[in-house]
Amino acid sequence: MKKIEVVLKVTDKCNLRCRYCYNSEKGYKNNCVSPDHFEKLLTLLLTDYNLIHVIFHGGEPTSLGLDFFKNAMDVERKVNLRSGVVIENSIQTNGTLINDRWIDFFKKYGFKVGVSFDGADNEKYRGQTENVLKAMEKMKKKGLDFSCLAVVADDDYNLFENYRFFAEKKIAFDFSKVFCEGAAKYLPEAQAAVYADKLVSLFDYWIKDVDGVSVRTFAAYINMAMGGKFRICSNCSCHGKYISMDPDGTLFNCGRESMRAYSFGNVSDFETAKDVFKTDGAVSLIKGSIERRNECKKSCEFFSLCQGGCADLSISEGSLFSPPKAACIVFKTVYAHVAATINEILKNKVPLSELNPAVRFVLAKNYARMGGNLSSQISETYI
Repeated sequence: MKKIEVVLKVTDKCNLRCRYCYNSEKGYKNNCVSPDHFEKLLTLLLTDYNLIHVIFHGGEPTSLGLDFFKNAMDVERKVNLRSGVVIENSIQTNGTLINDRWIDFFKKYGFKVGVSFDGADNEKYRGQTENVLKAMEKMKKKGLDFSCLAVVADDDYNLFENYRFFAEKKIAFDFSKVFCEGAAKYLPEAQAAVYADKLVSLFDYWIKDVDGVSVRTFAAYINMAMGGKFRICSNCSCHGKYISMDPDGTLFNCGRESMRAYSFGNVSDFETAKDVFKTDGAVSLIKGSIERRNECKKSCEFFSLCQGGCADLSISEGSLFSPPKAACIVFKTVYAHVAATINEILKNKVPLSELNPAVRFVLAKNYARMGGNLSSQISETYI
């Protein structure tokens, strides 16, 4: 199936003022995407895609209330009945407003839930820590799967301490180095080489933590090292695979601030997905990215994995036409270490019972992909 990820920025409104918020310079307007714009977006995308993954984003999407989301599900149902297109839903929320009614709604409609939460350092960067922890406990008790995304805002963020925080609470999560946009431009920037070394040290602990939890980025690195297709947002090409829509219907490649310079136009102006990706903004973005990729391809042994990296990161570092140096340092350092570690594990046939449960899952999945038999033997051997 041909799939597209839709970052639906339903509102700029938010009840938090995170210290690194990339949306801060736009303000926190009490706006809202219209049902007509949402339906038009789904309708034009189904002309070229048969699987649409909608990520409700913001601002804080839950600040619009349940009625907005119920109406959005009615729009999706109408489009699905008319066309047969498959629509999946996720939400990225700060979790402060989540209650039993929200949890029941997410379970009913099969939402994947991501909670933006910075672990042991949450109060320093975000606030309302106790409210979010209570909301996550409610989600656990009601059987709603969720994961957390923790932003590494500066060098003071302790990766190991925060991994232990999530592991002790049995919450799957991921780290993401802050994008230097919006309010983050005024924070001391986390140094790429320092961050990479910290990730390597944590990976060595994490991979052997038999009672640990999943860290999505680490799982992605392992999957890549074994020839899988999984990619990391800051180290991949997403043109034609992602699209973002602002509350007023303006379309961009993604929701990051640097994409403001490459607007595709308003959703009302198009009839097909192909038309969107033929606009001046889309073409300029793709041409610049191709130039960057061609430069990367000449000299980088990792090009086949990252395809020249993220356009937004490149722009934020100075130029769409040049590789994002900081992201490159992190990717090359961590990937090389992960690949070497996994090769040693496979070579020495380390029992899976000695590894993190998330590592067991990734190894088993790739073993099956390469033709292995997912019998009970996979839990202990590589036969």
